[in-house]
Amino acid sequence: MRNYELTVLLKTGPAESELQELLGEIASLLQNEGALIVSQESKGKRFLKTPVKKQQEAELAVLKFTLDPAKLEGTTKNLKEKESILRFILLTYLPRKAKELTRAKTMAPPANQEEQEEQRVELGDIDKKLEEIFKDENL
Repeated sequence: MRNYELTVLLKTGPAESELQELLGEIASLLQNEGALIVSQESKGKRFLKTPVKKQQEAELAVLKFTLDPAKLEGTTKNLKEKESILRFILLTYLPRKAKELTRAKTMAPPANQEEQEEQRVELGDIDKKLEEIFKDENL
């Protein structure tokens, strides 16, 4: 099971109840494929800079769910068939806790602090090296 985020642009309707009904249809379509809906929210009306299917405005909605990747192809096919959906994008995402765990693993502290301290060079040592280099007659 993977986590997915579905962002959809829906045709605008005169009533809020129609929007909720459309979101309910999309959620039931996902659930019929075996998805577990995590969250569902409407972001409101958006003015489109370029018309999509002759529509200047659209309702933006985001649904987060988990689904078996093998069933994803059938889900996208069903979404394309819905006339009320102008456009949609389906992305995978990592939940916030998983992101924090991955960051913690990649930013592991050094195994030995003594090794880290050995790599530090003091300013006085650098000055001495520079003096030796400039005093060298071969330059």
